[in-house]
Amino acid sequence: MWQKITSVSNPHIRELVRLKNKPAERKNRGWMIVEGLRELRMALGYPMKAIELIVCRNICSEEKLKEIEPYFSSVLKTEVGLEVFGRLAYRENSDGFLAIFEADTPRLDSLNLDDDPLVIIIESVEKPGNLGAILRMADAAGCDAIIVSDPRTDIFNPNVIRASLGTVFTVPLAVAESKEVMKWLEQRHITSYAAVIVEDALPYTEMDFTASTAFVLGTEAEGLSPAWLRFCRHKIMIPMRGRADSLNVSIAAAILTFEAVRQRNQPKKA
Repeated sequence: MWQKITSVSNPHIRELVRLKNKPAERKNRGWMIVEGLRELRMALGYPMKAIELIVCRNICSEEKLKEIEPYFSSVLKTEVGLEVFGRLAYRENSDGFLAIFEADTPRLDSLNLDDDPLVIIIESVEKPGNLGAILRMADAAGCDAIIVSDPRTDIFNPNVIRASLGTVFTVPLAVAESKEVMKWLEQRHITSYAAVIVEDALPYTEMDFTASTAFVLGTEAEGLSPAWLRFCRHKIMIPMRGRADSLNVSIAAAILTFEAVRQRNQPKKA
């Protein structure tokens, strides 16, 4: 059943605006906002419950609406005008599709890894755009998992979903405290590599990433915590040839990850 709302002062729309603008509101409700047809298609393959579909027929394609509507047959569906949708959307050039889903935080025990997995661990990530970029890269590289330890941002922040192009729903993902992640790595005998810029770090090109590998990265401002530096088996670095002393964390993650992919795709020696 569809409802139609045209007023921005409608109580339901005001409730949705609070959900959009206030992370605490999303956390308290346990909900997330997914905007865009491409992202919705990916979200529908993720094990979570849909709450509401919101569309603006002034923008959205009727053909695409017919495609997506059956997936929301048992939930509230709301049609809004341009002004109302403008209050709800994050993007300037939206395609007119937006939905609300439940947002359960994925845990370590939800990960099912193959032999010799390739894992990326991000400690205390706080910029949604960085996390989204890492997820997009991990999807492209075929990483086995992304683990966010001690996060400072909501992994289902709308800006994470947007920056990841919806790959937050396609890459195996987990959130946990650092101590829990360390124990998890030890139990699975996964070799950890701390990405740092210190004197005793070895260039990443000198390492073998063909066995079980976990790259551990911190924020650009603070780097990895002392606990992770003590825990990781190896310290590796990306040599810096210019005046800058660090890379964006998503760029560093991409360099390391695709080096591991390159090594793993090399023909095995007889």
